[in-house]
This record gives sequence, C-alpha cells and structure tokens, in this order.
Amino acid sequence: MNRHKILITILLVLNSTCLFAKLPDSWFFRHFRLGAEWGYSQCLYRSWSYNYFSEEGYRVYDDQQGWLLRPNGSVFLQIGYDLSAKVNVALNAGYLGTGENNRLLPVLLRLSYFPKTTTADGLFGWVQGGPALHFHTEERPVAWTESLGAGYRIALTEECNLDFLLGVRLTQDHPLIPNPEAPGYVSRHNILKNNAGYCALDLTIAVNF
Repeated sequence: MNRHKILITILLVLNSTCLFAKLPDSWFFRHFRLGAEWGYSQCLYRSWSYNYFSEEGYRVYDDQQGWLLRPNGSVFLQIGYDLSAKVNVALNAGYLGTGENNRLLPVLLRLSYFPKTTTADGLFGWVQGGPALHFHTEERPVAWTESLGAGYRIALTEECNLDFLLGVRLTQDHPLIPNPEAPGYVSRHNILKNNAGYCALDLTIAVNF
C-alpha cells in the first residue's frame, strides 16, 4: 500500500511540474529532450557456461540453462534528439539490476519510432542496446544488453510527455562465480571462460521534456 501511495505521489508531482514548468526558449531545448525513466524488471530465464581452475589446480566446468524468476529494478536518465517528426534517438544511462545479486551501470542507445509524431498521444516502438559496467569494485569484463519493445505516449503538454514502456531484454554478462571451496568468489585470474545470458521482461515509466 505504501509503495502505491509513493508511486501515485510521484506521478502527481511530475504531472504538476509538466503543467506549470516552462523550458527556456533556446536552441538546445528546441532540438534536445531530457528525461528520466524507472521501473520493474522481471528476470525469466538464465544460461551460463564457465570453466576455471580451482584452488587445488583442477579444472571445473559447468554449462546449464533454466528458469530464473528474479525481480529487479532500473533507473535511467536520458537525453534525446528528434531526428524527424516521427523518429527519436536517445542516450540512456543509469542503474539496472540483472539476474541474481548482479547490478549494472548501462549506457544505452535507443531508437524510437512514433507512427503519429513524437509529440502526440499514441503507441510507439523502440529498440536499444549498449555496454554496461559492473557496480562491483572488482574489475570484470563489460556486459552487453539489448532490448526491444513498445510503449504508449501521453502528451501532458506541448513540452512534456509521459511514456509507459514494455520490453524484452537480453543481457550477455560475466558474473562473479561463487567459490565452492572457500568464502567469496573464484579469482578472475583462475577463470578461463565465464559467460552468462539473461532474458527479462521490463516495465517502465518515463517522463521527458
């Protein structure tokens, strides 16, 4: 109940801001859009394949796949540019939970198509992809995430839009491997191969100016 009240409050504040805020009449705001996006991510499926040397010197292999029903969240900031009346390109950067106890900092390039226009109410489609750094301090290879989906835009004013988005996301990552012989994780110097893939369903809300 408290979460629902918080969400309703946030939407009311954003709506009020859009209704009463007036963006500066400058070249930047006539060409670019700023926004924020946040939401819920439901991991559905995971595959992994790793190969490493144990502390005693023998090799350990594992190659599996299966369902992984794990909830996560995401928060992004966005800067976009309208290539035309119906096409927008945007750069999204922020925080994304992926799989189990795995947090990423992605930088994504998104291309959106609006059958009407970018400033009108209606459905639209989008695709995006890009690299993602790991939130952990330990050095690890960069992950890659890509997704596609559809959304519905509500034009609150001529300058402010509210978007509801639903997408399917695939992420290729190199997560930490739990050490079965000692507390912690397998040292990256002992890892020969470490690949994992995640499939998730994302439901987000975005506001942009």
